[in-house]
Order: sequence, then C-alpha cells, then structure tokens
Amino acid sequence: MTAHARWMYRAALTRTETRGMHKRQDLPDQDPAQHRRLVTGGLDEIWTRPEDEAVAS
Repeated sequence: MTAHARWMYRAALTRTETRGMHKRQDLPDQDPAQHRRLVTGGLDEIWTRPEDEAVAS
C-alpha cells in the first residue's frame, strides 16, 4: 500500500492540471494537451512518464 500511495502522489505532482479526484488549487482547470495516462513505477526511485513514452521504451 505504501508503494501505491507513493506512485499516486508522484503522478499527481507530475500532472499540472485538475483532473478527476486530483484537485489543484493553483491549476484548477483541465488541460486538453494532457489527455493521456501517466505510467509510474519504481520502489527506491519513483519515476513517472506519459504512457506513449513508456510503450516506446
């Protein structure tokens, strides 16, 4: 559960918009340019990137 929480937190920080349950007061609107999934992973070092980059890797 701790790893899952860390992945969610890092993905939320990476997305510079409000989307779904992730509400940002500093960026309250959705950004159409960010209409993609974020892939995150890692245990010691958490990484996050857009899904299209993850599939190409």
